[in-house]
Amino acid sequence: MGEARERWSAARVGRRLAATRPALVSPDEADRHAAVTLVVRPGPRDLELLFVRRAEVPGDPWSGHMALPGGHRDAKDADILDTARRETREEVGLDLPRRAYLGRLDDLHPVTRRIPSILISPFVGWYDGAAGVVTNDEVQYHVWAPLGALRDPALRSEVRFADGGLERIFPSILWEGDTIWGLTHRVVMNFLDIISEKGHR
Repeated sequence: MGEARERWSAARVGRRLAATRPALVSPDEADRHAAVTLVVRPGPRDLELLFVRRAEVPGDPWSGHMALPGGHRDAKDADILDTARRETREEVGLDLPRRAYLGRLDDLHPVTRRIPSILISPFVGWYDGAAGVVTNDEVQYHVWAPLGALRDPALRSEVRFADGGLERIFPSILWEGDTIWGLTHRVVMNFLDIISEKGHR
């Protein structure tokens, strides 16, 4: 059955994530370990993904970017999934239990002089509760973007960025005036590839 007729469910998303093996990186490869949550929910007609716009903070390489709830691991976190849960609770007010986390995506280990050595572990969290998003002072605002829009070739674009004197070009997705690019774009594309119908019938 096609996606337009079969409603998205946690079980459906979880099956597709379980059918893949994420590429993981040893925490020893980076100075710091962080986690983000790709929060998904069933919308009226499509699956929806949660994005936040980071607050403008001097010296923060992700200042003002569209991002996913997340942050660095603290010593008090039981594991890196606990980091993802805590940061999601703190930044957007969603207290997702461990059972709401459906799977893990590819780890990200960017190597660039612009940012410190960091390993980012993305998780997919399911949310279908009634409580609304409540952001803290690390976030300017949040948006929910439908899966169909993120897949739409008409909304694909590019970001040109000067890095070490060289211009680099990054793929991006445009959504209601915001640009999703960089590490967040990589997480989204990883998820879109897994969630697609191809190979998952």
